[in-house]
Amino acid sequence: MANEEQTYSAAQIITAARDLQDAAGSPEKPIEVSDEHPYLLEQAIILLSAEIRILRERGFSNERIADLFTSFDIQAAPADIETFYERDETLE
Repeated sequence: MANEEQTYSAAQIITAARDLQDAAGSPEKPIEVSDEHPYLLEQAIILLSAEIRILRERGFSNERIADLFTSFDIQAAPADIETFYERDETLE
């Protein structure tokens, strides 16, 4: 394990959003992500919370979602998805 925390670029997050939307079978909806700085895993998951919500609605488990993240070179474990996913309280 590296001493430094892994970071992710805006391009990685935008690509992941598009691919997660595709995996969920939902229409592509671009997300806005500032490319001024890299993002930590927590931030990446928060930015992708809308896509995670759609996947969960389609029956995807945290394990499957984490596998998708990993395939997009975003190193997330199921526990990370559960911990950092921002739930939209207005939808629950």
